[in-house]
Amino acid sequence: MNEEIKNFIEQKIREHFHNGLDSQILKIESILGYIANKRIIKRVPPITQSATPIINTDITDVAHITGLAQAITSMTTNLTGNPQEGDTLRIDITDNGTARAITWGASFEASTVALPTTTVISARLDIDFVWNSVNSKWRCIKVA
Repeated sequence: MNEEIKNFIEQKIREHFHNGLDSQILKIESILGYIANKRIIKRVPPITQSATPIINTDITDVAHITGLAQAITSMTTNLTGNPQEGDTLRIDITDNGTARAITWGASFEASTVALPTTTVISARLDIDFVWNSVNSKWRCIKVA
């Protein structure tokens, strides 16, 4: 477990249990042992297909956009949240049988991987991003 997480948990224990709690009852090692090797469950709220999909990155790790019936004119317009360095976001898009254009907007950038500009007819398009805090953009790192 990383030292920063251990220190954070120890501080929270001190804040909440500072009045005479026997250290044998609650040990940081037991907490760390409990959370070690646990699966991280991604947050996948429902996303309604739209020309300007609503995605809040504070509550979304994976956004599934299915049955897309029009071009996406801006992925940035209804994008909200306060991402931190290293945060990831995956956007999966499936059209309704007709290829649809995708305009990303100012909140997204290509890296060595280009941002896709259209869907692939009736196939799921998976796009992975990582938050780039240097220029405050979601950087495309993978398209499949």
